[in-house]
Amino acid sequence: MKRTRARKRLPGVSMIETVVAMGVLAVAVPLALAAMSKAGSVGSAARAETRAPAIAERCLMEVKAARRGESAVLPTLEPAVSFPGAGQVLVLGFSRDGQLLGTLDQSSFEGGMRETIDGEDVNYVASISGRFDDPGVTVTVRVEHPAVRERSQRSGVSFHTKLP
Repeated sequence: MKRTRARKRLPGVSMIETVVAMGVLAVAVPLALAAMSKAGSVGSAARAETRAPAIAERCLMEVKAARRGESAVLPTLEPAVSFPGAGQVLVLGFSRDGQLLGTLDQSSFEGGMRETIDGEDVNYVASISGRFDDPGVTVTVRVEHPAVRERSQRSGVSFHTKLP
């Protein structure tokens, strides 16, 4: 009688299975990370677009108060004159919740807001300009986010209205 040996199968995986698994991970992990990154940016854009109308309305309230000389953050504005001077904009900073924090200078507006106002981070920047068109002033409010980026890299929404 011939004796046959039973081969004992060692536990583990073959080299091919390992290579296939590494290939799947090499494709799946970057795709998952890219999807999570995109979801985060879409969420922040949605938050900004939700808050933008309220921020624009607050800016218009400040412009109206400045025309009466009653604004706490803007200088007094003449009712029938374009504002501000040529090549300038009035800039207001807003928190993550859309609360007015104060005015920003031109360099912070152009280069990105790195510092805080009264201990709160500036998340949204609203630039305000007015052009005199008879019989009123056309006011443009542009709400941009995120405030830490340079002006050219921000996304934003513009609002236009006419004041008498």
